[in-house]
Amino acid sequence: MQIKHYLLPFLLILFYQNTAFAQKPLSDRLCGYTGKSPWLEWYQHHRHELAQERGVDTTWLYVPMTLHLVGTDQGTGHFKLEQALRAVCEMNEQFAEAHIRFYLLPGDPVRYHNNSSWYDHEFYPGGDEMINENHLDGRMNTFVVANPAGNCGYSWQDAIVLGTNCSTAGNTTWAHEAGHHLSLPHPFSGWEGFEWDYSEPAPEEIDDHLVEKTDSSNCYLAGDGFCDTRPDYLNYRWVCDANKESNVLQLDPNGVEFRSDATLIMGYALDECASRFSPEQIEAMRSNLYFEHAEYLQITEPLQDVPDDIAVELVSPIDSQNVQFNNITLTWNPVPGATLYNVEVGLAPGFSPKFYNQTLYNTTSVTISSGIPNNRVLKWRVRAFNEWDVCHTNTNVQTGIFKTKNLSATNDLEQIVVAELSPNPVAAGIPAILSVTSDEYMDAVLSVSDASGRLCVTREVRLTPGENRLDIATDGLSAGFYVVTMRNEKGALVKRLAVTE
Repeated sequence: MQIKHYLLPFLLILFYQNTAFAQKPLSDRLCGYTGKSPWLEWYQHHRHELAQERGVDTTWLYVPMTLHLVGTDQGTGHFKLEQALRAVCEMNEQFAEAHIRFYLLPGDPVRYHNNSSWYDHEFYPGGDEMINENHLDGRMNTFVVANPAGNCGYSWQDAIVLGTNCSTAGNTTWAHEAGHHLSLPHPFSGWEGFEWDYSEPAPEEIDDHLVEKTDSSNCYLAGDGFCDTRPDYLNYRWVCDANKESNVLQLDPNGVEFRSDATLIMGYALDECASRFSPEQIEAMRSNLYFEHAEYLQITEPLQDVPDDIAVELVSPIDSQNVQFNNITLTWNPVPGATLYNVEVGLAPGFSPKFYNQTLYNTTSVTISSGIPNNRVLKWRVRAFNEWDVCHTNTNVQTGIFKTKNLSATNDLEQIVVAELSPNPVAAGIPAILSVTSDEYMDAVLSVSDASGRLCVTREVRLTPGENRLDIATDGLSAGFYVVTMRNEKGALVKRLAVTE
């Protein structure tokens, strides 16, 4: 039996006739999912017979994904692929106990979309349009946007949508929304969208939904419908205590005190508190894959990993060769079975800061035209993996070294020296600083001329390899524009300086 459902992202706003009960604005929610799906209602009604029929089942189930990274109309703001892959890797750790593993669909792992009305959207028309125009069969469509209708994320129309701000390292948002996608409600199901005075006993019902009690007398009928998840009425982001429970004490309909379980990923405890799905939640998700999402189960055996100890062989540049700083082509040899390559460029010797960090698909070269500083010794490396193995665990990494130059400079001095002038503009009386990075020892003449060409300042300077700081006094300069020139037999560098009163 297979039932498809398309759950509305939020329920109609209804008011409960209790003075302690108040509407909670939708914008205060971290997740746009509410209520229960029709499939889960069916499953929970038949769970016992399904369990008897299937017995103990620990078979690994493999779920394909396509990542939809959404940016603005101008093509900016896309969530970085390497960050999305890290989120998938962490989600797999959180689903390991359920024996469910997510992987990127080979041949179609990621798609980029440029649409500002999807990048920052409400449910209608933005979210609805985004999902329906880009939904792909046979995989869990995963959209990453800047603002998913004011939530951290939501599960809707057989897709999940995540916000970039809630997709940082260590998040549970991805696992939370994947749990919704596989039928799980919140443990506080029924409380979404409402505020409550927790010093008061909870009502017996909320909008015709039973409120779960601590004695488990109605656990299969109330709340999320699972008896191994404790009652929870907290529908906002909350901090856990040392016991991984809520600080807030709640009262069930019988007036019995309890604290919410912070370890459940489907709750709203902070990321560092949540870590697991309950056994009944796991069985529901696995059943959902067998019945409602059977088209996901395309493989029964794991695909091939890229060995962690394999090194990507770098081709060029590798041996301190000079490269044009704003037109650098990095090339490496392909790794058998690898389709994704993470390329990093950083400052020697420790790769900090990183000037380039991108994950590329089905390519063994990349040309970088911006973001790389001139006249620096830099390192680069590449890690290989594939759609199945998205975790960056390679331990054997080859490192290449190159020097950035301005090889297209009009004179020799520009090729071996980089100069930056600051502050600019500068207030009269405050020295301007000419920061000069040089490849070698050299002598030069530093001069300052006004707009008419009259020489105002001149002096000889001695440069050493590395960073040099040259102060330019402005005490005798009136407000206006000046030309700062550093010149020797190799050529000249010219900067313009504005002096204010």
